[in-house]
Amino acid sequence: MRRRCFGLLLFALTACWPTPVMAQQFSGDNQWVAPHGVATFLLTLGQEYSNLMAVAALLPETEFNLGVTRFADKPLDFTEGHYSGVFYVKRRLMQNEAGNAGWAVSVGTGIDPGHLEAGSRTDTFESWFANTSYTFAFLGGDLTWDVIPGVTLNLDKDQDNEAAWGMTWVSRAAVYKLIPQSAVVGEVFGTVGEAQADPSYRVGVRWESSRVVVAATYGNSFNGSGSPRFEIGAFVLTNQIFCLGKCKVDPDW
Repeated sequence: MRRRCFGLLLFALTACWPTPVMAQQFSGDNQWVAPHGVATFLLTLGQEYSNLMAVAALLPETEFNLGVTRFADKPLDFTEGHYSGVFYVKRRLMQNEAGNAGWAVSVGTGIDPGHLEAGSRTDTFESWFANTSYTFAFLGGDLTWDVIPGVTLNLDKDQDNEAAWGMTWVSRAAVYKLIPQSAVVGEVFGTVGEAQADPSYRVGVRWESSRVVVAATYGNSFNGSGSPRFEIGAFVLTNQIFCLGKCKVDPDW
């Protein structure tokens, strides 16, 4: 039977620029939300799965995220490649004056492959999640730390009409100024509960400009099962042109 699961290769770390930007291919998300009307287009290519994502800040402090993931020929324990979708909404609740720390919440359908137990299956729109992102800044923003606890519900685990709950967790740090115009990033993540997934790590380097970001990462589970492995990705940010109603102009954008 063809495997059905969701891919959520999520992104967003605080940048070293005066206005923070997002980054791709990480398992968690930070507090940053694009200015009202800005869209982000992301592409990630990896050994285990690849992802195309479109994000639009249609409302102030709120992003709508829509994407598709293609799993490799042997996704986790199965042999058939396939496509799956993801959709979620993110709302920022608080941000400091420097724009490099704050709090946001996200709710949607889909699940990060890093939070999926090897061999488990789920049909489209049968997996749901909610999480909250806390971003802390140290050393004037040269070091950021993201803590992202969450919950996931698979309504049809292994396509057996069995619901499975899980508590997801991500902890990530980013260090700037070690490499010019770049950040060194590391994270650990996993899921506990009925929808358990082995603890894993991901490390990488992200090159940043004001509207384009490119990153290369490597990850694996701590027991060596082999996901997500090597990934490269990039994204671009637009001007403030995608607004529902009149755009709330950001003079710094």
